[in-house]
Amino acid sequence: MFQGKKRTSAWAGFGLYTVLTLFFLFVGFNRSSALPETGLRYHLVFDGIPLRFPGGGYANLWVFNLGNYLAFVPFGLVIPLLIRCRFLPFLLVFLAAITGVELIQMVTHLGAFDINDIVINTLGATVGYGAQRLIRRDRTTQRGLLKLLFSGAVLTVAVYSAVSGLNHYLDYGRGEIIALDQVPLEHGEVRWESRLNGFTASQERIEPAVNLYSRDNPRSHEFSLRLDGQFKEFSGNLAVPDDVINAASSGTSRVIISADGEEIYSIDMNIVPGENQPLSFRVPLEGKQELTIGVFNDAADPRTNAVFWDVTLIEANAGQKLAARIHRLLGGG
Repeated sequence: MFQGKKRTSAWAGFGLYTVLTLFFLFVGFNRSSALPETGLRYHLVFDGIPLRFPGGGYANLWVFNLGNYLAFVPFGLVIPLLIRCRFLPFLLVFLAAITGVELIQMVTHLGAFDINDIVINTLGATVGYGAQRLIRRDRTTQRGLLKLLFSGAVLTVAVYSAVSGLNHYLDYGRGEIIALDQVPLEHGEVRWESRLNGFTASQERIEPAVNLYSRDNPRSHEFSLRLDGQFKEFSGNLAVPDDVINAASSGTSRVIISADGEEIYSIDMNIVPGENQPLSFRVPLEGKQELTIGVFNDAADPRTNAVFWDVTLIEANAGQKLAARIHRLLGGG
């Protein structure tokens, strides 16, 4: 621990840093004008630690989350050098303090109470505490302080890289790809062609490779599949074939995709020569329990029917499945 003049200087520096941190939490970033609404703002669902590798066009959000992490590392580094404390009491007091800050932000309308902010702030302080515990001797000497800064930087980067890598796995990792015709139906019926014969749509040759929705299906019908939160994505292709369209054709074929009773994708295709270009779709399904697909044709020609091909479900990987279960347990739906 710091002693004498070093202790006084350390307290002064730490106090100044704390004041600056509170300034940015309550006054900085133009908070008073950016939040004109009078209602209390809060977010009580844990969405994961928001540390990710830069990219994806969200530079401002990345900088904000990184700052939320880095800004609290010094608290874990310095407080144990000023006040003798074990990790658990330090953690509990810090949690109480940062929770109080979040509550004040909410009631003063200078921010929102966000459980994710509490987690990332606490992670930063915990990393700082762990870094100073790695240096056992001479922590208050000039050389010891340099060691503290170095260990803090190394551990900060290591934890950031580990969390960002885990988030990348959870965001972009994929499990097995399963053809839709191999998934048992929950409700309704659907027919799939036994032979994957090619066809044209808007004069473009289509050669199905995985499966092909049969034209013998009713022109308007729905079918559902049970997902149980095991799938990450639903994708495929659809079109109205050229051979069921003539110069007098008119009307539309509409496809509606719903998950857990909520529409998540729909498309209307014109049944007009030259306007029946093939379309691809990719729909996220994270945590969804049931998938419903509806096809509705209103063309006068009874032969007219939209068709799907190469329609697949992509399984969530093990981490995504675990995260979805935890999210539901914590009230995320």
